[in-house]
Amino acid sequence: MTTVRLIQPNEAASWNAYITAHKHASAYHFFAFKQAVELTYGHSSAYLAAFDDGAGGNIKGVLPLFIISGPIFGKTLVSIPFCDYGGILYDDEETGTLLLDHAISLLTKLSCNCLELRQTYPLPSFSALSSGKVETITAKVRMKLELPETSAKLFSSFPDKLRSQIRKPQKEGCTVRSGGEELLDDFYEVFVYNMRDLGSPVHSKKMMATTLRFFGEHARLFVVYKNSAPIACSLVIGEQKNLVNPWASFNKNFRAIAPNMLLYWSMLEYAVEKGYRFFDFGRSTMDEGTFKFKKQWGALPEQLSWYYIYRNKKPPINVKNSGRKKELFIKIWQKLPLEATKALGPILRKRIPL
Repeated sequence: MTTVRLIQPNEAASWNAYITAHKHASAYHFFAFKQAVELTYGHSSAYLAAFDDGAGGNIKGVLPLFIISGPIFGKTLVSIPFCDYGGILYDDEETGTLLLDHAISLLTKLSCNCLELRQTYPLPSFSALSSGKVETITAKVRMKLELPETSAKLFSSFPDKLRSQIRKPQKEGCTVRSGGEELLDDFYEVFVYNMRDLGSPVHSKKMMATTLRFFGEHARLFVVYKNSAPIACSLVIGEQKNLVNPWASFNKNFRAIAPNMLLYWSMLEYAVEKGYRFFDFGRSTMDEGTFKFKKQWGALPEQLSWYYIYRNKKPPINVKNSGRKKELFIKIWQKLPLEATKALGPILRKRIPL
């Protein structure tokens, strides 16, 4: 028999042990991300675990969920918000079906509009997925680079142009520091500026602080400086074989000296030195700018499958109007004073699960 229920805080170690052993797990599946999101934004979660009643109560599947409510997306169950990957992990299809059925019952119980699963692999034909109320999005890929044994070997594998771009900011006097919360103010200074430049509400600084706190030695900040001023930054999270980069930014005023190239090389060098087998650049759309940037480092695409399961039916979307509204919002946000975006951004960002 298999029992599905909410995981309890005192079972975090068992949850993390299952995540560590599962081949499709991501850093975001760990209990630390749950703690960071809850403490930062106050969102309620429903972390489901399937227990094998006949095998010492071992976990045989998990599904982490957050309840996100907002004026744009309505009330949704998301696995997992604010990151690229989440979704169901399971040992067998029967367990996966039980977890999905339980999540769909929560969809009705909580009066949510949609259940969103951000899978790194396609799901089998679970009965719930053939209900006619499912939309599957496969437009995005994750970009992963397999790492060699040494950073010297990695550097020598790059084409001459890429090696030159890495050296350029160093010749311009740029330096890199990596560490923890002592770099958070410098990180956030660049991050806020870049998000305003992109026309996107910025995450709360507290989100970065709680991520560093709960992931401990597995999370790290990188900051590139020019004349003691921070001009590029990133945060990485490690799990088993993978080092993933959820957030990175650079000040576009320094584009000519390419600080982002030194930033990414520093993350890759760190990944190799710490013994990670892969560096995960995060999600991109095929052949767009970020895809090409990540591809030049040797990263290869892996298909992502995002599932949207609707409680009733998929709501009609006026693509033309929604696109115009988005463009208008971006233009307005880009013109706001930096301090205004710093104050307003986290208020809006907590309601946007992407």
